[in-house]
Amino acid sequence: MRTVEIKLYDIFRKDLKLDDDRARFLAEVIQETVKAEVSNRHVEYKSQLKEDIFKIEIQLNSKIEQSKTDMIKWMFAFWVGSTITTLGGLLAILKFMKP
Repeated sequence: MRTVEIKLYDIFRKDLKLDDDRARFLAEVIQETVKAEVSNRHVEYKSQLKEDIFKIEIQLNSKIEQSKTDMIKWMFAFWVGSTITTLGGLLAILKFMKP
């Protein structure tokens, strides 16, 4: 018997003055009931946690996709700006080099 079962057994036997067999039986039944309830709740919490993680993963993937899109837009804008600046510089140099 486990510590909890022994304590329950002692309470049933001494305080409630049950015989040994009944006290042991009640302690075991209570322990099994508690164990089953804990197991059921564990399964519930585990499935809820999986659902929550799945929702968070979907949100995170959406934000990553949005970030990639924004980054591509900014890269294109930077590339266009750099190209225009370079071409303007080259045209200015060519203009000043003509006699």
